[in-house]
Parts: sequence; structure tokens; C-alpha cells
Amino acid sequence: MGANYDTDQKAKQAKLDKDVAYQRARDIGDMQKLLHMPEFRRFCWRKMSEAGIFLTSFTQNAMTTAYSEGKRIMGLGLLSDLNDADPNAFAQIQREYISEQKSKEAADKKEEEEVNAKPN
Repeated sequence: MGANYDTDQKAKQAKLDKDVAYQRARDIGDMQKLLHMPEFRRFCWRKMSEAGIFLTSFTQNAMTTAYSEGKRIMGLGLLSDLNDADPNAFAQIQREYISEQKSKEAADKKEEEEVNAKPN
């Protein structure tokens, strides 16, 4: 009976491992396709920023720290998936964000100059 139990458990574990590997490969494939969309890259940046992946989670309140660390871990999971899908994805997303911020700053500056140039 013990040998059959071990064999059954090994077979079940092998099937589970195969299912997990299939799902992971599918998830990574999905992300590779989505990364071709600038909207998805902006979404990823926003979610990682909201998660505070490069910030400390520690506060004086243990519950707040736990909550913040939970958000951070979700963001780090997204970053890990991005890196698995395309090792250059994060750098591309970061460059696009910086470029967008510079364009916005230039437009804001131009608008301010136009407002200041109008006669009162």
C-alpha cells in the first residue's frame, strides 16, 4: 500500500508541476504580447508606482507596514513577470515615462509663457 501511495503522489505532483509550468508559460506569453502596447506599459508603470516597489514599507504602525508591504510585494511580482517576459521591458517603460514627463513639463512651461506674455 505504501508503494502505491508514493507512486500516486508522485504522479499527482508531476501533473501539478506540468500544469503550473503550462500556466506560467502562458502568462509570460500573454505579457510578451501585451508589452507591445504602450497603454499596457503605462499601466504597468502606474501599478508599480502605486505599489511603491522602490520605497520602504516600514512605518511606526505594524498594520500599516504589513499593508504597504503587501502592496509592494504585488508590485514586485509584476516587475518579476515583466523581467521574465522581456528583460528590457522595465528600462523601456522607465524611458517612456521620463520622456512623457519631459514633454508634459515643456508643454506646461510653454503654456505658462503664453499666459505671462498676454497683455493685462
